[in-house]
Amino acid sequence: MLELILLPQKLSAEKALPYVLHYDGWLSAGGGSLIALAESIFDMLASPIITPGRKPRADAAERRKLCSLTLVANLVMVALSPVRYAGLAVPLRNGKLSRYDRKDFNADVLRLVIEEAENASLVSVQEAVFKERRTVVAPSSRFRQLVAAHGVSLADIHHLEGRETIELWAGSRRSGHKTPVDYVGSREADVMRDQMAKINEVLNAADICLDGQQTGPIHLVRKFRIEQPEDVHAFDRHGRLYGGFWEDLPKDQRHLLTIGGEPVVDLDFASMFIHLAYCRLGAEAPTGDLYAIPGLEEHRKAVKSLMVSLFFRNVAARRLPIGSKETLPSGWTMERFKAAASAHHPAIASLFDTNVGFQLMAVESEILVGILLELGSKGVAALPMHDGVMVAASQKELAIETMLNVSAAKVGRSLPVVEKSIERPSPNNSPLWSSRTGSEGEAFLARPHHHLLLGERPEATQSNLGGVSQSD
Repeated sequence: MLELILLPQKLSAEKALPYVLHYDGWLSAGGGSLIALAESIFDMLASPIITPGRKPRADAAERRKLCSLTLVANLVMVALSPVRYAGLAVPLRNGKLSRYDRKDFNADVLRLVIEEAENASLVSVQEAVFKERRTVVAPSSRFRQLVAAHGVSLADIHHLEGRETIELWAGSRRSGHKTPVDYVGSREADVMRDQMAKINEVLNAADICLDGQQTGPIHLVRKFRIEQPEDVHAFDRHGRLYGGFWEDLPKDQRHLLTIGGEPVVDLDFASMFIHLAYCRLGAEAPTGDLYAIPGLEEHRKAVKSLMVSLFFRNVAARRLPIGSKETLPSGWTMERFKAAASAHHPAIASLFDTNVGFQLMAVESEILVGILLELGSKGVAALPMHDGVMVAASQKELAIETMLNVSAAKVGRSLPVVEKSIERPSPNNSPLWSSRTGSEGEAFLARPHHHLLLGERPEATQSNLGGVSQSD
């Protein structure tokens, strides 16, 4: 029986699971090998117990078979993906079906099929932890042997049409608990849905590989947020894109990514959140590193985190977030940090403690969507990374130009672009070797207007691409 486990909050971090694939109810079989595998596995599942004298309902059997096929397709993704997922995170909470659910079967059917697969030694199951993680299902060695015996590949997996790409969630950032909102359709949502369809079409048509291997269907979604389910259902907060396997890929594995057989370059908007805050108020950002607060120049990572947090609260912070105190020099408090940040950025200090962060995110995502659409219209696939993109190396200059042009069209000025270093292993695999990372490995790529490319450090080594910058 699959059960929900309640863990004390202090233990939740220790019980967190490794990188998992999130269940996609629209994955199915697109190739004969996967269809044959799914049929073979369905035959291994024990038939559900029914009341003596009653015949099994044909519609119930069909739902169970469709659910089994979908589960098998998801598990094949886990088993064969070069991303090396630890398992499949599956939502099993009962509830009214909404625009986010596949109507062919519900959580009860999925739960039953998972139990049957576990009893057949096809999967192992780790139960859900309340408000911490979903049930995680992992393919067993027996399942993997069946996959190999049937000659199944990721190319056999098909993504059905119908999955929602514009999601609306309710929940505060502080609580971390979110609830999907079954909003009423609108012209605005239709337009964004069409945009996502074009983006996903370009990505799925591209030859995107990890370590030389195919990665399976790609289905990105945009996630918007409101505070409470009863609030006005608006799409002006958050809006970032999710669902790409590359988003959570460790930095030291990004060198394994290729598009069309080419290695990728990682292009980023420098200090984007701070720049967007200045754009919102029509002010010019100062020159130099926007996160170089006096007295904290050597603690940029901590400064960045704390600066961004100031935009995601609607009351004045009285204490440092958990874990921040240890990353700062002795004597720094939240009050002192906010005063220093206000002195360093007086033009945007009025935005602190106004909870404007999700609105800035929405602008950020609008810029990114515009970039993906523009590049896609030219046949160029780009992997979104919230405040930047990864593209094939040969498309770098086009991508830079597009990022500058789209940001200018969206916020009235070209936002500075940097190329972030991609860590690559040493040819001799020496443990003493390490790649140049961080600020020393990031170079400004364009100077549309000298006064707009902010965050430059005068002491940085110059190159033919411009100066060196910190990036978000």
